[in-house]
Amino acid sequence: MGRLTVVSRPSASLRRTVGLALVAGLLISAVAFYNAALTLPRSGVTATTTGPLSPKQPPTASAIGSPSSASPTAPLNEHQSKRPGTARAGILLTASPLSDGSFDVAEVVLLANPISSLRLSPPDLRLADSRFAQARPVASQVQVSADDQPVMVPGGRLSERVNIALSTPAKRIELRYKLSGITLRSVPSQAGRALSGIGPIVGGVPNSLPVAIVIRGRTVLNIECPTLQASERVCVAGRPPQLHLKRELPWRSAVIVVQFDLPRPQ
Repeated sequence: MGRLTVVSRPSASLRRTVGLALVAGLLISAVAFYNAALTLPRSGVTATTTGPLSPKQPPTASAIGSPSSASPTAPLNEHQSKRPGTARAGILLTASPLSDGSFDVAEVVLLANPISSLRLSPPDLRLADSRFAQARPVASQVQVSADDQPVMVPGGRLSERVNIALSTPAKRIELRYKLSGITLRSVPSQAGRALSGIGPIVGGVPNSLPVAIVIRGRTVLNIECPTLQASERVCVAGRPPQLHLKRELPWRSAVIVVQFDLPRPQ
């Protein structure tokens, strides 16, 4: 018979000793891992606050140009903010027709150098058209600010040239007024069709000072620049209710003719 090999089993006490050693090792490892985890950087998502998204601009394609903003007192858009009278020297005139044929006008003037006297006069409509030769423009309810300081206009009315001394020299002049005596009804034409001559009332400025003009109103149809060459006289850009000139005009010839339908009385 072959030789038998006898394998002895470890005693119970030895097994307990080995088991306790394994458990102790596991406990030590767990504590070490926990302590190390406390020093690890935590990951997460950082929220970034941004301003509101810019709205998409409406299409600007038009048969007669690109649209401008809507209200006579609306904030200027990026295009308008580059116009004379805003960020650079010049005049920005904005007008809207009223039902009686007059216009509500806002005029902002920015000069290169401060002035101590302000000259105001109704626009000379003899530059507009021979039909306006007998027109007698009058600015009423005239409000004037010079560098945000109010300026008194005698009677708030302007029918002829006046010079007003300013208490402090100013570079920025802002005016609001109602311009009347400037409108002719078109005859023969459809009922309510009219023509108006418009120009700035601020004077005593350089003849070459640039003037930008915006006409706002849903009944406005066209703008003509009668002081330009015949090929350039139809000088309108934009689309109702917001039209403006294709180009700036020098102050010495900044008179336009607006074709519109008189708004219905409210």
